[in-house]
Amino acid sequence: MPIVFARVDDRLIHGQIVQAWLPELNVDEVLIPVSKSRAAMLNRGLLRLSLPYEYKLTILDSHDCMRYALDAKQRIFLLMGTLQEFTDMIEDGLQIKSLNIGGMHFKENAQKLDDNVFLDNQDKRLLKLVRDLGITIETRAVPTSQSISVLEVLG
Repeated sequence: MPIVFARVDDRLIHGQIVQAWLPELNVDEVLIPVSKSRAAMLNRGLLRLSLPYEYKLTILDSHDCMRYALDAKQRIFLLMGTLQEFTDMIEDGLQIKSLNIGGMHFKENAQKLDDNVFLDNQDKRLLKLVRDLGITIETRAVPTSQSISVLEVLG
């Protein structure tokens, strides 16, 4: 499976992705899994416009992404808007060594981990599941930023 990098970022495609991550990762495609509950809210046209033309953009139901990724030939940047979409892919068989958390913005009763990362109890529960599978979890805005481990706030 050609997934090079997996990131959860509620902003999806934005400046840090385009200017820092894409050139660093040398990928061909951005794959965005979307849960059925979020699909109607997603502006696919705006996401396509935000991504430079040389990158392919594929947006699929989160449960269809695994089949797609297994057959893909190009190098993929897996970009999810929520931790639930990532854990859906894990449940569907995604095997990956690490997860980057780029942006999970403020919400009520959430603990601040970094400037752009706030974790509520549901987030922490999902991250514990990910951790228990042996997947490394870090938060880092751009490739040159200091990596911050998420494990310390999980308990």
